[in-house]
Amino acid sequence: MTARVALGDYIPWPFVGVAVLLVVFILVTPVLLSISSPGLTSNAELIVDRSPSGTGFNFYVRAIGTTDRYTEVRLGLATGFAWDGIRPVPWSGLDWTSWTNQSDTLEIETTSAANPVAVNVSAQYVSSGGNALYVGVLAFYVAGNPVSGQTLFIATATSGISVPSSAAFSNVTLPLAIRLASSGSGSS
Repeated sequence: MTARVALGDYIPWPFVGVAVLLVVFILVTPVLLSISSPGLTSNAELIVDRSPSGTGFNFYVRAIGTTDRYTEVRLGLATGFAWDGIRPVPWSGLDWTSWTNQSDTLEIETTSAANPVAVNVSAQYVSSGGNALYVGVLAFYVAGNPVSGQTLFIATATSGISVPSSAAFSNVTLPLAIRLASSGSGSS
């Protein structure tokens, strides 16, 4: 009679799993390190705030995870359009008349007393490791009154941006940070 010997008798399966994970980490680490330049691993976000008195929106664009300057940031506003937060936003009819542009900056901000208001953002990084462009087109509308409660409606025309369709609005829920979509590289 011959005795059959299983591979598990010599090498326990938990050690095989750990060894496989180590090999994967060793193979992936050089790839992660090669793309770690600030222009490629940074992200950009749009921060939306509204004053407690309800007199207007404040918008800020800033970087996530870096203190590198944007090469160029453009922040445009469209006002004077009809949107109640429920029906679709008339994206094609928006008139981007108010622009704030800055170069070589850490953050950009603008305000609007309009309700609703749409925001068009592009933020570009350029570094020795490449360049990255972050974009977003969003609309905001506040319904209700400060005493009985308000709702903030948000819509976006940019794929890759995740926003709630509506949220109870208060000083506790705002400011709201929205991560902008990466559109690869290019000029803004």
